[in-house]
Amino acid sequence: MRARLPILISIPHGGDTIPSEVHDRVALTSRDIFLDTDTFTRQIYNLREHVTAVIENPIARAIVDVNRAPDDRPPANPDGVIKIRTALGKQVYKRGMFPEEELINDLLAQYYYPYHRNLELLMNQHEHRLALDCHSMLPLSPPTSDKPGRRRPLICLSNRGDGRGRQTSTQGPITCPPEWLQILADAFRQVFDGKDDDRVALNTPFLGGYISQTHSWSSGTPWIQVELNRNLYLSEHYFEPQTLEVSVRRLEELRGMVLTVLERFLAVIAKL
Repeated sequence: MRARLPILISIPHGGDTIPSEVHDRVALTSRDIFLDTDTFTRQIYNLREHVTAVIENPIARAIVDVNRAPDDRPPANPDGVIKIRTALGKQVYKRGMFPEEELINDLLAQYYYPYHRNLELLMNQHEHRLALDCHSMLPLSPPTSDKPGRRRPLICLSNRGDGRGRQTSTQGPITCPPEWLQILADAFRQVFDGKDDDRVALNTPFLGGYISQTHSWSSGTPWIQVELNRNLYLSEHYFEPQTLEVSVRRLEELRGMVLTVLERFLAVIAKL
């Protein structure tokens, strides 16, 4: 049996469950939830048999977003830990039924804090060379973004740095060494045939979120946020938009490609 790769994988936005506490309040349809989640990331990044640890969140990000700070709330941020609208602009709750503060605190206690506690537990139980916070992204920036309609790269890797992964004067500490980010980017280019540098972008359009920031600084383990473009599996060739069915073979192929990327990354850094 092959040794497990010393990597932790976090999948925070792949869930589609609406908690019973707010089920009757939510205005979103099942299709809305499908389009708002990091669809099929729990399948693509499910490398439980190959890495030291995998943690995933079953709750829909529209209800509780574990990749936000617990005090990042509406109305200051409608896309905070508890959301007013989805990335595509859909209202999450029926009129007059947005959760009151007591219910928000209950939701965080039940679904938010346990994710971070379990993540810390996994970080302490195993020796990890690297941790990955794994996501997918829409092919174009959504209407709620500051640059709607902008074409996105095939892959985005983030460590809170600049376009080469180096620390900037405005974003605070980076979450992994720049060299590691560049090595991982090279591995993705090789495996995903991203021959053009702009197909694998560093720190754009995403810098890295709350999970990678918080847990890299608290644990000292390097963290990288990974975003795969959904065109890799929700394009016409693989996906039926009416039934929301996707090619299982394609998901398995992508999972194997991600595993190959990680193996190549570890092989390179082992020589440093």
